Amino acid sequence: MLYLLWALLNIGLIIYFVIVYVKAIKLIRENIGIVAAFIFVLALLSFISRSDGDKDNLEPGSNQVKTWKFNSSDSLDKGSNAVITTEMEKTLISTYSLGISYGKDSSLKYNIPVSANTWTTGFVGGTSWKPLSISVNRTDNNQQFEYEVNGTVKWSLLGLTVYDQFKKWKGVAILK
Repeated sequence: MLYLLWALLNIGLIIYFVIVYVKAIKLIRENIGIVAAFIFVLALLSFISRSDGDKDNLEPGSNQVKTWKFNSSDSLDKGSNAVITTEMEKTLISTYSLGISYGKDSSLKYNIPVSANTWTTGFVGGTSWKPLSISVNRTDNNQQFEYEVNGTVKWSLLGLTVYDQFKKWKGVAILK
């Protein structure tokens, strides 16, 4: 519910900002002139544009999702690679998910985690997820992995971070 309220607050502030922005442009155009209004528009657009600083869940210099690697896939059976997805948290408007790539060892006896990554789906207005660490371990039961994911959710208003909330999820991912 908090995520929904935060998103609605962000939407309300953006609408209010647009209304004030349009009124300010009209006032500047009437009192100073169209050239001043044009310069004002360009100046505000330069402040509003988003930087690349909010790409916390991407590999540096890439648009690929940041991935934690645990084992080399070279040591695994070639035909046994698979991926499972686990929901770590589901809110009213979004879902935090964990994807685990795994395969069988060369003796086809044990499932071995190869890599993992996280992402958020749904409406994420005013929040952004930044994973800090992911660990995935085998268990005695060969059909499940234990996982631990740590990261922060950045709560922002109009693009400015207001609060960084630390998140930690522990659980069991069941293989298909």
